[in-house]
Amino acid sequence: MSGLWTPGGDDPRTPDPTAAEDRSAEAPPSAEEIAALRELHAQLASTPAADVIVNHAIGIWQLALIHLGVVTPPDEEGRRPAPNLAEAGLAIDAISVLLDGLTDRLGEGEGMLRDALVQVQRLYVEVAEARE
Repeated sequence: MSGLWTPGGDDPRTPDPTAAEDRSAEAPPSAEEIAALRELHAQLASTPAADVIVNHAIGIWQLALIHLGVVTPPDEEGRRPAPNLAEAGLAIDAISVLLDGLTDRLGEGEGMLRDALVQVQRLYVEVAEARE
């Protein structure tokens, strides 16, 4: 079974005993692959960390919206997915903790991210109240 963050759904901190076997069968990277990797790393290194962090936080915000069921298209019968408030709450809390921990360090994206947080918190309350 696949997980959200790992292809096999396993705990990424747990070493895979077959991974060494799998890697030994792989061909070494080509010069072109190494050059492409160096270019990718150079691009990442030239991108402010705050921009990357804000981008990932927006991904977490989108995850919260999905768990709230407000952005997923309805099924063939017009039904929206049932919200998962626990998962949405976790994603919302993650954004909040990130913003609180990095106050004034996220540059221009911080204001936008704070607005997105308020928006998703309001949606959470609306969805939760509608379920009562």
